[in-house]
Amino acid sequence: MTDTTNWAAILDDELARHPGMDASDLRKLVYQSALGGDHLLDDPVQFAAGVRDEWERLGVPARGDGIRPAIQPIDPAGRTARIHLAACKAIGVPVDGLIELLLAQPRKAGSRVDFDRAWSIVLSLAETGRIPFDADGLRHVAFAEGAPHHSDGYGPASYRIVNDLSDAATADGLTRWGIVR
Repeated sequence: MTDTTNWAAILDDELARHPGMDASDLRKLVYQSALGGDHLLDDPVQFAAGVRDEWERLGVPARGDGIRPAIQPIDPAGRTARIHLAACKAIGVPVDGLIELLLAQPRKAGSRVDFDRAWSIVLSLAETGRIPFDADGLRHVAFAEGAPHHSDGYGPASYRIVNDLSDAATADGLTRWGIVR
C-alpha cells in the first residue's frame, strides 16, 4: 500500500470515531503521527498523574460497551498509534504498568519535515475529494509549534501515544496485556 492509501484508511477510521472532527483535529492527528507523544514524556511525574486521573474518571467500561480496539494506528507505516485508555481499562490492563510502558518507550524524534510530508498527502486527499475537508481551508492550517488541542466538536477522547509499536519492549508489554496479539 502507498502512504496515500494508508493515510486514507487512517482518516476513514478517525472520522468514524469522531465525525465532528475539524481541521484542527486533523492537524493534531498528523502532528501526533509525525512527532509522536514525546512532548508529554518530558515530565514523568506529571505524565503519570495525568494518566491516573483520566483513568479514574473513565469508570469501569464493560468489554461489550462499544469499546473499539485499544490500538489505533495513526501513521502510514503502522508504527505510531493512539492507545485508548477505556479499551485498556475494559480488558484489565494495569494502569501503573501502562504508565511504565509508555514512559519507557523510545522517543519518536519526529520533525517538521515529517509533518509537512504527511500534511501534503492529507492535502492531496482533500483536493481529490477523498476526505471531507476543504483543501483550500487546509492550506491555511499552520503547523503547531506545540502540540495542538482537539476542537470542542471532536467529542470524548482518552488516549496516549505509542511512538513505535515495533519496538521490542513496547510490543512485549502490549502483547502481555492482550492489547495486541
